[in-house]
Amino acid sequence: TVETTKHRTFQFLNASILPDNMLVAIAINEAFVLGVLSSVVHGEWSLAAGGTLEDRPRYNKTRCFEPFPFPADDTGFDASSPLAGTIRARAEAIDAHRKQVLASAAGQQSGLTLTGIYNVLEKLRTGEALTAKDKTIHDQGLVTLLKQLHDDLDAAMLEAYGMTDLAPAIPLADRFAAGGPEAEALEQQLLTRLVALN
Repeated sequence: TVETTKHRTFQFLNASILPDNMLVAIAINEAFVLGVLSSVVHGEWSLAAGGTLEDRPRYNKTRCFEPFPFPADDTGFDASSPLAGTIRARAEAIDAHRKQVLASAAGQQSGLTLTGIYNVLEKLRTGEALTAKDKTIHDQGLVTLLKQLHDDLDAAMLEAYGMTDLAPAIPLADRFAAGGPEAEALEQQLLTRLVALN
């Protein structure tokens, strides 16, 4: 993941890539870990624990990654369970989807970027109207499909943590995106539970 960015995304990189000082590289080839880090659960933790540079969140591995409580036996989670397999598969699907649409767009020289895709995804979550440019990005990036992949991953992650009560009907990321006092209270509930696990 990029150290300072508006949208926190994680992806698998080829081992031949040498990360520079602004890229946080986590040397794990386990898709389950990618799923945990790609979830809204870790995203909210990293926003609260990390810093900012101007108005962009900054990922500090000693504050965002190292103390983060992964689902474990004390949450009733079994890393060899079918649920863990579901999380792995959903993380790999997100990673493959993004790489596929970006590779396809590069071949067409459309200028599609990961930031552009996630800007449109954010607008979908908040219900903001899409501009003509946003609609083009939405179509090229298959953003509605990406949203569904993230929502499915987040649902599995909440199940792994035993926190399905936080998103009974509306996806957790959508509830956060709505903002306001309800979203703030929900964020505090999530963070309080994660700190207790830590």
